Amino acid sequence: MITRSSKHILKFSNQNKISNIDILFHTFQKALQEYVDMIWEQELPLKNNLSSKDLPDVADIRHSRWKQLIYKHASEIIRANIKRKKKSKPLIKNVGINLDERFFDLMKEKNSVEFDEFIRIKLPWFQENKKLSQTINLPIKFHKQSLKFKDWNLKKTIRLTKKNDNYFIWFIYEKDEPEYIKEGKSIGIDCGYKTLVATSDGDLMGRNIEDIYNQISRKKRNSKNYIQAIEHKKNAINKVVNDLFKSYSDLNHIVIEDLKNVKKNSKGKINKKFNNKLQYWSYKQFIFKMEQACQEKGILLEKVSPAYTSQTCSKCGCIDKSSRKGELYQCSACGLKINADTNASINILHRGTYSSSNSKPIFIDFQC
Repeated sequence: MITRSSKHILKFSNQNKISNIDILFHTFQKALQEYVDMIWEQELPLKNNLSSKDLPDVADIRHSRWKQLIYKHASEIIRANIKRKKKSKPLIKNVGINLDERFFDLMKEKNSVEFDEFIRIKLPWFQENKKLSQTINLPIKFHKQSLKFKDWNLKKTIRLTKKNDNYFIWFIYEKDEPEYIKEGKSIGIDCGYKTLVATSDGDLMGRNIEDIYNQISRKKRNSKNYIQAIEHKKNAINKVVNDLFKSYSDLNHIVIEDLKNVKKNSKGKINKKFNNKLQYWSYKQFIFKMEQACQEKGILLEKVSPAYTSQTCSKCGCIDKSSRKGELYQCSACGLKINADTNASINILHRGTYSSSNSKPIFIDFQC
């Protein structure tokens, strides 16, 4: 099963509704901390769920379902703390609120042409002199990301979050995972710092990515310009991924380097100035997008060891560190001249395609 999400900012709600959301988050956080304290002090047992009858009212919340929801969240926090072997009591600073279908309804209002949906959330307080929950109706607008999932199944779960004084609602979608495509083209991909993607077919994509990293490194962290630069990088990665699959419509197998520890392993080996830039490198975000796209399309994405891929000649197999000269690879043994990133991507393809010792790779010669 494939699961995806779309995020919607709650900026279309009036001030009264936003105030209600403010109170909800403040109260939820306070109640959550109280239950965490009680479990920590063993005033409440640590279980997955607890009957509302066994749960005291906290932070003026008397609604039984909300108490159970907050207790479950508190118990998960304590369990995570125990698993990490932390000895100090957890302090709740930020919260996200997960709600199932008991806490909200999705509605369409016939007279509304401005909004696509309204979500009615049942608050943890009761209407005056009634046993019914107070509610708020929040207007939602669809966007390009969410419209991608119009044919997917919408899960009966939402998540409310807060970031930079803005509130967001997350919808969750799912659909069956397709079978892997059995026949098609295989390519190797080298994910670099200066050029985001080099393929074994000689294509270079995202050649301006280093300029984007430099822009980010010059911005004050968490400033408006910094956030805009980070968003620019995200859009650039998305464009490269989309362009890649447009250029290679017949793929069934992609091989890429497994670079998950490259930043950790680079400490002390690279000058401090470059290490500062390396923190903005897009490998993780690029791989995440590739994994999602390949999963949805039924394409096998294989990760292989990156060892010596940039030092090995893709034609004769000679390993010589001095053969790489910046963006050019010139083999000291056979004389092959080729773009260095393209050379690496061919080696990556060979590692994913020719696993048998009896198989001999077909070397691809891209003369400069």
